[in-house]
Amino acid sequence: MTPRSPRLEHHTWHEVKEMAAANQVVLIPAATVEQHGPHLPCDVDNLIVQYYCDECARRRPDLCTVAPLIPFGFNEHNMGFPGCITLGEHTLIELYADVAESFVRMGFRKVLFVNGHGSNPPFLAIACRKVVNKTQAHVGTLSHWDLIADVIRKHRESVYPGGMAHACELETSLYLHICPERVQLQKAVRDVQPRWSDQFWVDLGGFGPVTMVDDWSRINATGVEGDPLLATAEKGRIWAEATIERLIRFMDDFRKHPVKPRRNFNHVPADPGGAKP
Repeated sequence: MTPRSPRLEHHTWHEVKEMAAANQVVLIPAATVEQHGPHLPCDVDNLIVQYYCDECARRRPDLCTVAPLIPFGFNEHNMGFPGCITLGEHTLIELYADVAESFVRMGFRKVLFVNGHGSNPPFLAIACRKVVNKTQAHVGTLSHWDLIADVIRKHRESVYPGGMAHACELETSLYLHICPERVQLQKAVRDVQPRWSDQFWVDLGGFGPVTMVDDWSRINATGVEGDPLLATAEKGRIWAEATIERLIRFMDDFRKHPVKPRRNFNHVPADPGGAKP
């Protein structure tokens, strides 16, 4: 018997209707195409989130299904490097919102974006709010590294902060675990950005309190931010398994969390004509 595909688009509309009726969570992998240094392909972010979503649905086909990958994100700051594709801010928000709302219109009430690109979160957050405010559904978003900050700290060897930000120990380890034949580790270089303020730093193990994204061509010539020389497939396996386990655990909670009816606590003036409000 052929195993059930984790991908929603591989099923008939009758089967999709049954998934919605069963209150399954729709996972939407969202990332981008961009350079990842001299040692990794440009599909790093897409590959990782697709793997996480597919694995969750394979392990818990009763719980979730996987929407088609949204492979493009916000990348204007990276366009000085070849291999990058970017969408405009408003285009991206509307794309995310339209895709999520499409699933709500099918009958799904739990939609979750799984993000793999560091510049997507503000646009994902706005899109989720738009759909929640407009529909009777819960729509959320997460970035995979945020699920396992404690596990990252436990197993990382790179300096904190700065050793794990882009094409780094984390992303290289995950790629070595998922698809090692595409990694050109002999070309990897260490490039840790100098820390110029005690209130600002970039690291996937925990960001500083100040948020700012500079144009990468101003500050970097390698396409790497961190230390991929410390990456291993075993670290990738540990971090991937922890992410999948916690994502499944959250989806169990997410599915059970009730969508409560809206209420209006505003004062509603009486109709001058005598009709009840």
